[in-house]
Amino acid sequence: MAVDEVLDEAVDAAVLAGLLALLEARTAPDPSTAAELCLSAVPHVALAVTLASVDLD
Repeated sequence: MAVDEVLDEAVDAAVLAGLLALLEARTAPDPSTAAELCLSAVPHVALAVTLASVDLD
């Protein structure tokens, strides 16, 4: 695997982790728990953006 392919896989994994956290927030029993779960998705999405913007040149 090339470096760019590894980065693409890492971006996919980070996005998926963030989306899973948001999916869990949809079924939260109360708004406070939902908000907490939404906030837990932020680091995953931030990591995905960082990895996607890496310049390999």
